[in-house]
Amino acid sequence: MRRLIIILSAFVFASVLVSFAALSVDAQTSSQQYATEDTAQESTTPESTTLESTTQEPTSEPSAPEVSGGAVSEGSPSGAHASAEELARMEPAEPYSQVVDNASPERFSAQGWERSSEGTLYYGGDYDQPSEGAGPAQFKVEIPATDYYTVYAWWPVREGNSAEARFGVSTVSGVEWTEVNQKRDGGMWIRLGEYEMQAGDGYAVQISPDSADNGRVVADAVTVVRGTQVAPPDDAASDSMLTARGGRHNGRDVVRAARRHIGTEYVRSPPGPCDAFRAEDCSCHTKMVFRKFDRRLPDDPIKQAKYGHRIRRKGDLRPGDLVFFKEGGRVITHVAIYAGGGDIVHASSYWDKVVERPMKYVDGFVFGQRLPPR
Repeated sequence: MRRLIIILSAFVFASVLVSFAALSVDAQTSSQQYATEDTAQESTTPESTTLESTTQEPTSEPSAPEVSGGAVSEGSPSGAHASAEELARMEPAEPYSQVVDNASPERFSAQGWERSSEGTLYYGGDYDQPSEGAGPAQFKVEIPATDYYTVYAWWPVREGNSAEARFGVSTVSGVEWTEVNQKRDGGMWIRLGEYEMQAGDGYAVQISPDSADNGRVVADAVTVVRGTQVAPPDDAASDSMLTARGGRHNGRDVVRAARRHIGTEYVRSPPGPCDAFRAEDCSCHTKMVFRKFDRRLPDDPIKQAKYGHRIRRKGDLRPGDLVFFKEGGRVITHVAIYAGGGDIVHASSYWDKVVERPMKYVDGFVFGQRLPPR
């Protein structure tokens, strides 16, 4: 009996030892498993992106950054795209444009305005400026069909111009007014905006003679183009003019060249091709434009930011300057060409094309770069 008790006690003790050992092994295995999972999590955590490590627009689409007013940023990958209705307004089925100069017979009316030819780079042979008590200057434009149109204005380069000239455009919902700074960006077409206009032949654009800054308002020329993304008539941008100047260019030439790309399909490069007038992203577009002027830029917005003279303030930008943006992040994601009047020409992933739009619709302005002519 005593021997039986001893045997049973030994058996129970051995069972306890085996169970303890098994628990130890399970605990060690579980510990190793969690350690392995932690290591895997650490190895898949992305490294922080820096200016030096990023050499192209992001390959993944971040959450859509927002600009003032809640609109989606219209630059490089935002994850959002324009609606089919907006895209349909860009290029009309039947192209149409009309230029009205202050000297256009029976198409310009300006009671109390007088002709002048001071300054430079006015459209045609002269322009008009108001005398005391003058009424509005009016441009008569034939609108072939009720549709969306883009309106551009031209004024000369001249001291004493108004910084607060007011243009009114007749739309289906009444006259819409916009204010422009005629002290800047003269001698080229400046985009006033896009408008839904009523069919008819009447005074579609007017200029108020009043100016709060006591500068002189100028009435020179306007052009109305059917569609929201169609470049203005390009008669002043011929290659023969550049050749006559020995190939040297200015910012106006750059803008004209950039506008020729409007409507080109947006394709990110790489991995896609960078092909002028066929497939362009933001840095491909600027590269192709400046190549015309013997400037060899890399197809990379961050690398392009190293070229030229830095412009820190938006108010100091001039037509033809490169403009850089950081859309919702720490790195440069987008580059455009300043077109004057607060607008930029750029390849936009939001519009899936090269467009001219207000710069305020792209988030994260950083600076501009001015490339001197060659």
